[in-house]
Amino acid sequence: MQQQTNRQITAAVPKDAAAVILLSKDGTKVLWAQRNPELKFLGGFHGFPGGKLDRDDEFCDVRKAADKDQAALIACAVREVFEEVGVLLVRNGEKLTKGQRASLHDDLVAGRFKFSEILETWGLWIDAADFSYTGIWTTPEFSPMRYKTRFFIAVCPEKQIPYPAITELQKIEFIEPNAALKLWNDSNVLIAPPVLISLRALETAIQKHPADDRKMIENSARSLLKTSSRADGNIDFIELNSRLICLPLRTKTLPPATHTNCFIAGGQRFVVIDAAAKEPSEHQKLFSVVDKMIETGAECAAIIVSHLHKDHFGAETALKSHLQTKYSLDVPIAAHQLTAESLDGIVSFDRLIEDQEVFELSDRYGKQFELRAPHTPGHARGHLCFYDEELGFLLSSDNVVGFGTVVIAPPEGNMIDYLRSLVRMKELPNLNFLCGSHGAANADARLKIEEYIDHRLMREKQIAEALKNGISDAETIAHTVYPHLDPPLMRLGVNSVRAHIEKLQTVGEGLNF
Repeated sequence: MQQQTNRQITAAVPKDAAAVILLSKDGTKVLWAQRNPELKFLGGFHGFPGGKLDRDDEFCDVRKAADKDQAALIACAVREVFEEVGVLLVRNGEKLTKGQRASLHDDLVAGRFKFSEILETWGLWIDAADFSYTGIWTTPEFSPMRYKTRFFIAVCPEKQIPYPAITELQKIEFIEPNAALKLWNDSNVLIAPPVLISLRALETAIQKHPADDRKMIENSARSLLKTSSRADGNIDFIELNSRLICLPLRTKTLPPATHTNCFIAGGQRFVVIDAAAKEPSEHQKLFSVVDKMIETGAECAAIIVSHLHKDHFGAETALKSHLQTKYSLDVPIAAHQLTAESLDGIVSFDRLIEDQEVFELSDRYGKQFELRAPHTPGHARGHLCFYDEELGFLLSSDNVVGFGTVVIAPPEGNMIDYLRSLVRMKELPNLNFLCGSHGAANADARLKIEEYIDHRLMREKQIAEALKNGISDAETIAHTVYPHLDPPLMRLGVNSVRAHIEKLQTVGEGLNF
């Protein structure tokens, strides 16, 4: 981001949650669905049904659980599955008709009855033995919403067909794990790390035990629990597809963000984009990921700085030195010429990147692909984005982000250039997903960019109205159009107003370039 404040941002406290890896009756398929794109947490991602722990969960009748905590979490998982996909994972539930289950679901989501009351009234209970615990995963600290989620494997009861019972999930289906992984591999879906890990374990277990669903479940649960325990339930990086890793690194960035996404694009031949961290502990996270790739024969083609702002460089020189010292590799540090000129004396660049320059890379399987680097100024004069046209995946750097704000601060920032860049990004052929430098990936890149353009034009209209009413002072206008902005951030609002005024005076309202 453009500037930092002295405000200390602490990581959100994870909320307890539970999710179910729901298998088909024969154990060959797993239930997944796309989360509603409008959801703040992982909107548009594919995943399993689940959600946060509710106060009532501890009062549900759960038998054979190891302790009260496990009982409550299993109850949470059962309730969430019922709420989201209409499947009731309880004992004695076979006596209920489809219509009765629908009626009970309506009672639950409408709040007429608590889940524990429904179970008690209808003589239903939850058997903990029906659920195989696969471990715990905690949302990383860079996320503004965090969950400490326990995952369980269960089998869908006969005659119960999952459906989108509420608006939170859509495109619900049972799918073979290898088919789901193929969709992810080709960047047709976004999935969070715990889901990816689970699908891989299920695929392996099905291959080992194709005719024995009980052994398959035991094998999957054991493998997943071992993976979770080994990582202590923590996620260090996100594989966005088979050729793109997102490694959030802690930086001094603009609140509410606390991290900058470092991207490793490619596999057998790759580039590192925005090795931004300055803390040695964060350096080690990056070195660890890169080392594993180098030690399997991969080649690092370049270390790239997307633009000049302080939360986008910091470890590139350290990474270059690390690769020279440990592997005798001379990897060039690269950026746009305007970025290199601005950081002269701070970062030593080995090469410059031209607009639309193509990096010839290869994925983990050795398949070659192109990563294009369009010059997209506005937020910064030398700002670069990175586009994999084959998969339709855009790395939007700081032009579009997962959360937080994009500051356009003259003279480095220019609103005309920024809107031009947004239009150019929106018109990229085959555009599908995007991921910015802060926050999670977005499942509808074109819509997200359109929202950014619409928001800027809405703000521009407000500023133009203020100017027509005789208010010409940027600070006064900023307090009018950003009435709820925190005082420490108001100066950033003033900068944006100045950028809008500059555009209005040059080309007027709208996209009249």
